[in-house]
Amino acid sequence: MDTTLVVFGASGDLARRKVLPALQAACASGQVQGRVGVLGAGRSTLDDAGFQALLGEDEQTAALAPSARWVRLDYGDPSGYRRIADLVSSCRQVVYYLATPPEVFPVIVDSLAAAGLNRRGDATRRVVVEKPLGRDLATSRELNRRLDTGFEEAQIYRIDHYLAKDTVQNVLAFRFSNSLFEAGWNRTLVQSVQVTAAEEEGIGTRSGYYDGAGAVRDMVQNHVLQLLALVAMEPPTTFDARDIRKAMLELLRAVQPIDPQSAVRGQYRGYLEEDGVDRTSRRETFAAAALRVENWRWDGVPFFIRTGKALRQRTTQVVIRFRDSPALKLEGIRQRPITTLLQLRIQPHEGITLRIGAKRPGTRFEMVPAGLDLEYQGLAGRPLPDAYEHVLAEVLAGVHTVFPSGEEIDRSWEIVGDLIAAWEGGGHPEVYARGSWGPEGGEELVARFGGSRWLNPGEDPSQVGGV
Repeated sequence: MDTTLVVFGASGDLARRKVLPALQAACASGQVQGRVGVLGAGRSTLDDAGFQALLGEDEQTAALAPSARWVRLDYGDPSGYRRIADLVSSCRQVVYYLATPPEVFPVIVDSLAAAGLNRRGDATRRVVVEKPLGRDLATSRELNRRLDTGFEEAQIYRIDHYLAKDTVQNVLAFRFSNSLFEAGWNRTLVQSVQVTAAEEEGIGTRSGYYDGAGAVRDMVQNHVLQLLALVAMEPPTTFDARDIRKAMLELLRAVQPIDPQSAVRGQYRGYLEEDGVDRTSRRETFAAAALRVENWRWDGVPFFIRTGKALRQRTTQVVIRFRDSPALKLEGIRQRPITTLLQLRIQPHEGITLRIGAKRPGTRFEMVPAGLDLEYQGLAGRPLPDAYEHVLAEVLAGVHTVFPSGEEIDRSWEIVGDLIAAWEGGGHPEVYARGSWGPEGGEELVARFGGSRWLNPGEDPSQVGGV
């Protein structure tokens, strides 16, 4: 094989639902060059035939089955790693994908190094780790230390699959290929910025993880802050991964740690009755905050973020509100200005909407909102690829564009650290109804910090006034 993907935890839900189907799709679409084989590794009592049968049961992974191999091992047992070494010895490129619970990451990384499978400094040997990448700043730093001991930074791929979404990458393209917008993408013309990552479902079967994590650890520290960094960062010198990472890190350094007094937490009604949830849990399923970015570009511009479970609609979007123009006078009557809004829809209705002011036909300069809409999927001519397809293609090509650095991860934990400590110290989240947009405090937050109100997902910017 040209490349072997060694998947630790290959019989688990993440590997079978996301990683391996994405690998097959990426190979079929031509995103991956050369022959790729799968070597599953884990505690399940499988052999080669059993693993091949497991892959063959699903049409999304069946094409990987004929050449697939399996190594049964306890994650700290040296004998299993010696078996892996024998199987990959002739491979030009080997990628170790840790689709396991995060608590075993250090054990696997140390065992790979002890067996000489890391080949520190050799870019043909790579390691991929999934979030959560730590639980706080201290554990994030410890994980980075363990990774850095076994691998050089160029060999390490930390997954934030939001960054791999086509529409997230389009934020960069939209900003830096359209001079009309980039020229005003600053405090001079922007009044406020909103980032929303809303989920319609509750926690489902994830209580074991979620009740120990909550919305800030699950979404804000990674997906939301990474998206904010793309929206607000300075232009990178090039679109190479190193320059994009540098620009994102500089932006995150300018984001001030979240003040608990400028944040709101909520918990959806019925959360305490979910299977596996502590009946006295204070865990937040909704988080919203006003952030400050202390640099020249964004001085004085409020940034608002929110995320939550069991909300009205599943949507991830960014809304840029531009400053209102001066009111016009016509025969002594002041014409109310139309707020200009730019809505970047990340998912599921991918696209861009621009709300501007126009004269109502048949009137003397009566201004009304008008909308320009771009459906992003229409540009592709086919369904947009799954983010994990992009992730696998980038890893196998040795490109880091959609992977945050260890420094970015650490800085994100610094930003949310005070908020997590305050919320775990006492009190109870504000309860909100399932199918709403969260607690009342979340609605009041934007007005309190100078942002008027939220533009909720699903609302048509061309029909919204007073935003």
